[in-house]
Amino acid sequence: MASKKWKPANLFRQAFFFLLGAVLTGFLTVFFAKFLGHYLSLHFAVSLGVGLAVALTLWLSQLVKNPPFLLKGTSPLIAGFCAALGVHISRMWLS
Repeated sequence: MASKKWKPANLFRQAFFFLLGAVLTGFLTVFFAKFLGHYLSLHFAVSLGVGLAVALTLWLSQLVKNPPFLLKGTSPLIAGFCAALGVHISRMWLS
């Protein structure tokens, strides 16, 4: 098993794509939640918006061959489903 050395360029690239992914996920969440809010209740629109945003962001990051190092090898649909389920549960507990 080869160990990967932590080089400044690798750390910078990971940090850059992490920030870019966070901004993209946030933007897509707001967009999907507002769009779906016209057709669904706010609770389900936000949950689905988060799930779609996470899935789309991970899918795009895998297209550029730079997924987040913690989620490497994870299916975007599974990650989006887990994110949507987490938001749904937390909104149920908070209300």
